Amino acid sequence: MFNNKPKKYFIIISLTLGFFYYIGLETSKVQLKAQPVPQNQEETLKENSEAQENPENQANQEQNSTQEKPAEKDVVTTIKSLFEAGGPFMWPLLIASIIGFAISFERLFYFSFHKFTKKSFEQDIKDLLEADGLKGVYSYIEKYQQFLISKILKEGLEVSNQNPDNFIKGVEREANIYFALAERGLPVLAAISTIAPLIGFLGTVSGMIGAFDAIATADTVNAKIVAAGIKEALITTAAGLIVAVPVMAFFQYFQNKVNNFSAEIETIANHIYKELLRISSSAPQDTSATVSTHNA
Repeated sequence: MFNNKPKKYFIIISLTLGFFYYIGLETSKVQLKAQPVPQNQEETLKENSEAQENPENQANQEQNSTQEKPAEKDVVTTIKSLFEAGGPFMWPLLIASIIGFAISFERLFYFSFHKFTKKSFEQDIKDLLEADGLKGVYSYIEKYQQFLISKILKEGLEVSNQNPDNFIKGVEREANIYFALAERGLPVLAAISTIAPLIGFLGTVSGMIGAFDAIATADTVNAKIVAAGIKEALITTAAGLIVAVPVMAFFQYFQNKVNNFSAEIETIANHIYKELLRISSSAPQDTSATVSTHNA
């Protein structure tokens, strides 16, 4: 019924997300430079050896640390802290989520305030064609002209001049206008639902690279050395899926509504097309041209 024109949304979104990824990468570098240098491992080992030699001091230190813990600021897992721990790949995911949910809510608004059809429309048209022909269809369309399907069929009937082929062409031309409006933004949702998980997986690879790099440069390996890299990998993976899943759900929902509307228009237009064929076939034939040729 309508043609899907090729879009450049994938290229535009990829360039946009790449740009914000670069900004996030530069921001993370500045934050890393501003962080205080951690305590040397030699000093840590020295403190541990001293604590082992003096068990009483170790017990006192543990008791003091236990008493100081309530006074210290607890590490609260918030969206901001998770965003910062996710690394630079969280920036393109943030932009993708803003674009995706903005388009989704805009489309929800559009489909809520534009009435496409009603459940019994097809059956009513079919019954009217059998009972009263096109006359009943005209009156029915005028009665329910608030629906988009009525406007499309009305346009096709007005330009048809009782010609079945002209009716189909008129319906297709009018339907393409409404389908273009209904599908606005859907290619962007499809692109985001595809690109967001890939960005998350890219963040996973980046986090694992950081974890193995920390292992390679450390003299002694412990869980804290690789924890930051693994945390970054898991956060970006989760963030990519969190962005992609609802956006994909919205895309499938909107696309399904458009496809169902298109199928209903084709079915109803086919019923009217058959009625026009019946009328045109039963109409008296114009034999003036044949007679004129025969006399000549």
